[in-house]
Parts: sequence; structure tokens; C-alpha cells
Amino acid sequence: MSGPPTATTRDDVADAFTASITHLTPLSDREGRYDHAPVRARTYVTDHGWPEVLAFSVRAVVFRRNSVVVVRLRDGYRHILPGGRREPGETLEEALRREVLEESGWHLALLRPLGFEHVQHLGAPRPGFPAFGFINPLYIAEGASFQRSARDLTQSEAGSCLVPIGRAMRELPSSGVALLTAATSARQVCNGVGSEDWRRGG
Repeated sequence: MSGPPTATTRDDVADAFTASITHLTPLSDREGRYDHAPVRARTYVTDHGWPEVLAFSVRAVVFRRNSVVVVRLRDGYRHILPGGRREPGETLEEALRREVLEESGWHLALLRPLGFEHVQHLGAPRPGFPAFGFINPLYIAEGASFQRSARDLTQSEAGSCLVPIGRAMRELPSSGVALLTAATSARQVCNGVGSEDWRRGG
């Protein structure tokens, strides 16, 4: 997906993109830590374009029938956005499918754009992180099949499980509830539109 700004350097693109989304209302706006670095992260559910040069990692809300994949980190925090960074030569879709499989064991069938996270540093960025801030594209996805042996247990994720959507709404933190509500609504719209509007996995 190409973004709206026209610029020559990544810093210019980041500045132009930030200016282009000032009229949007984020679903959530929070300060916290991203890989131990202090950041401000705003989540947007929108079809507003984003420049791929700013995409750092890619994540998805993964559904399976009436349940959603909930990931648990080793510190006990739970979220519904498995995914991670691209490896050299990967497309965003390839990275998403690989990362979700490694974190949760789920192969993905259907993907559809949901929005993005816009992440800005509150201090000096850690080595390996873009100095200009970055975005994490967000998708909604359908789980096709589960492969326990595919999980990478060396990562920060302690595990994942399928949780009924209603139960997840009661147990997730408020930002997760807002995202799950938006993703569930978008999924229902997509299911009503028809399968031709979905990208099917191979």
C-alpha cells in the first residue's frame, strides 16, 4: 500500500505522513515501551494509505470461527496482535504469515488490511530501530490450520491460545478490547461483502 506523502528521504516521508494523519482520530493513544524503548503508539483503524518505507513490523488480529488468537508474553501481558519484523527480501504478507506461525502456530488463510500503528520515539531510539519513527501495518486474518511444532519458543511470547471473542472482550486490557471490537466489526463487513474481496492463502 502506498502512502499519500511525496518526499525524498525517510525523515521527510515520516514528517509528511505524520502531517497527513492529523485529522484522524486514533482508536487508542498510549505511551509505553517498544522493545524496552519509550514510545508513543497510536492505533488507527482506517483505509488511509501509508508509505511502505515506514513499515517496520506487521501484525494481525487472527480469528478462527467465533474465537480470536490471544498471545501471552513472558511477563504475563496478553494481546491480540501476533506478528513481527520483516526479514531481508520478505514482503509484508510473507513476514506476517511467518511471524504469526512462529508466535502462535497458526497458518493464515485470509488477510485484509485493518489499519496501522503509528509509533514515535519519546527518547533516543534503540540500535536497529528507525530514528524517524515507524508504522506497523495491521490486518485481520483467518486462521486456517494449527501447527504446534512451528512455534518458536525462544521468542518473548510464552504461548498463545484460541479464546472465544466474548471472553476475550472481558479479559483483555481496554486498548485490546477496542481493537478487537473494531476488528470484529470489520470482519463482519468483509464476510458480508464476498470472498472475492479477500486475499486467500496458498
